[in-house]
Amino acid sequence: MIDTLPAQRRTVAPSRAILLIAGLVVLVIAAALWGLSVGAVAIPVEVIVNTLFNLPGEQQAYIIMKSRLPRMVLALLTGGALALSGAIIQGVIRNPLASPNIIGINSGAALFALGLVLVFPAIPQVWMPLAACLGGFCAAGFVMLVAHYRRLSAIHLALIGVAVGFVFEAGVDYLLIVSNDSESSAPMIWLTGSLWGRTWAHVAISWLPLLTLSALALLLSYRLDLMALGEGTATGLGLNVPRQRLLLLVVATLLASVSVAVVGIMGFVGLMAPHIARRLVGGAHRLMLPVAMLVGMLLVVFADGLGRAIAPPVEISAGIITALIGAPFFVYIMLTTALEQD
Repeated sequence: MIDTLPAQRRTVAPSRAILLIAGLVVLVIAAALWGLSVGAVAIPVEVIVNTLFNLPGEQQAYIIMKSRLPRMVLALLTGGALALSGAIIQGVIRNPLASPNIIGINSGAALFALGLVLVFPAIPQVWMPLAACLGGFCAAGFVMLVAHYRRLSAIHLALIGVAVGFVFEAGVDYLLIVSNDSESSAPMIWLTGSLWGRTWAHVAISWLPLLTLSALALLLSYRLDLMALGEGTATGLGLNVPRQRLLLLVVATLLASVSVAVVGIMGFVGLMAPHIARRLVGGAHRLMLPVAMLVGMLLVVFADGLGRAIAPPVEISAGIITALIGAPFFVYIMLTTALEQD
């Protein structure tokens, strides 16, 4: 594979980095409060604060605690997880076009999770992330094997990933066609990347693996920095590059697959967030990864809130919003990458 990832190694002053991270945290909190307030029933911020902290005054316990808060928690968890997954994949294979969506992980995870639900409708929800992980590994493994043996350029790797994604999406379409309407209505909404109908049960099956994997990804960030120096240099510094590359790709695949299992296909978050973070703080992964995670949270929370705010009570899936933003972003990255190779 051709190394086309921009080598942005500028050093960010510690004070600037702290201010930047603090600013992103504030933006995420503000977006979350806004997301809790919009929808078919508009709720003032004071009422949200009263409800969350059980303060005296007007409260909306049912709407906030039963409906909007669990989907907000999932938006934060999956947004951060998808961003970390994309940042790791881009760092490991040195490809600015790579992301869980582009190399087919999301589609593979969706196919296996949907197949499990339709074939075994009574199966406990806890099995969905496991099925999604299996599908994600199938897609990622095939793309990585082809890329390894054919030594593909960034553009060709992206095209292979898109083709693999189309194959898995065709399988999803087939399952939806052969199932009856009552079986396929809910999965069709879920596949668009929707947080509609997400409850504390979905949070319960996903928060521990996503938090654990996210923490592991952040702890491994220094290894990405060593690998960025080149395989020879990293090996000379004592890093087993093939083993670490495999470990990082496994973590990235699990992050994306578990996210797909609970919120469906949230396209382009894993592509956009790392690029935005790299623009803000450079390519040092020990800083870029947490910034990308916050940017991913902000993107998904904002997309979910916007989808409910445009035309209530009609709800537009967050995955549709992120795709509308991410598709032109992907075209821009692809064009700039092609120009750099020329």
